Amino acid sequence: MTNEFENARRTVARECLSELKHLPKYDDTAVTAILDKYVPQFKPLNHMKFSAKSVLVHYVRLIQKE
Repeated sequence: MTNEFENARRTVARECLSELKHLPKYDDTAVTAILDKYVPQFKPLNHMKFSAKSVLVHYVRLIQKE
């Protein structure tokens, strides 16, 4: 069960990262809007005591490094 949740978290983070990569230029408001778009999908998968948005950003950064 844990592995399924981890895969789901990574899938949402990958989708978010692919949309972030399509931005022509870094813009805080655009990045925030994209993250806010994916937070409702990520919220039920959040397994940490931190906010869903913070954990999503963490996963996006992890996947970006891979």
